[in-house]
Amino acid sequence: MATRTKSVEETPNENDINLLSEEENTMAENEKKLERLSHTAKIDFLNITPKEATPKWAIIGTAITSIENSYGAKTADEHWVIETNERHSLDGYSLGTDLEQTAYKGDGVFEFVDDIMYYMKKGPDCETTKLEVYKYRVDETESTPKYDARLLKVLIVPDTDSREGGSALKVKYKIQVQGDPTFGTVTFENGQPVFIEKTT
Repeated sequence: MATRTKSVEETPNENDINLLSEEENTMAENEKKLERLSHTAKIDFLNITPKEATPKWAIIGTAITSIENSYGAKTADEHWVIETNERHSLDGYSLGTDLEQTAYKGDGVFEFVDDIMYYMKKGPDCETTKLEVYKYRVDETESTPKYDARLLKVLIVPDTDSREGGSALKVKYKIQVQGDPTFGTVTFENGQPVFIEKTT
């Protein structure tokens, strides 16, 4: 019986095998490094004393089941006459967050927003600052961890307060970012965030 000789295509290339093994090893190493971030990996605070020299930070999240930042990216399109395809640029953002919150008396964020709604405030009386702390972006080289953070000037825009039989009072509002953020780091002292602006 004649022995069939393998063709070049059927014969494994040693270099291909080595490359495949390296790729599998790299993928395995990457999988070990992956860390699934939970919804608590980022926390937001609202300054509920904007007219005071020292901010009083209240955590945003009590009786809020979902927070979604809408970046509202602003793009510009140009179709050059010398090219077949269009070009695009990203020129800025319109960052904002729509929130629905069940009313809890004693919660600093609710009481701050409720005050704006009750008095139907406008202009600067609806302005404050928001602090976003990225807990997963942390420098732990020193004794006190430093978390990346950004400080934002914001406008509180009331939407609705609603009541339904058998349910709690709820409020809806928007936190609309005003202008550019300030980037820095946060450390915590007695449970309160302390923001330090980055100098570079």
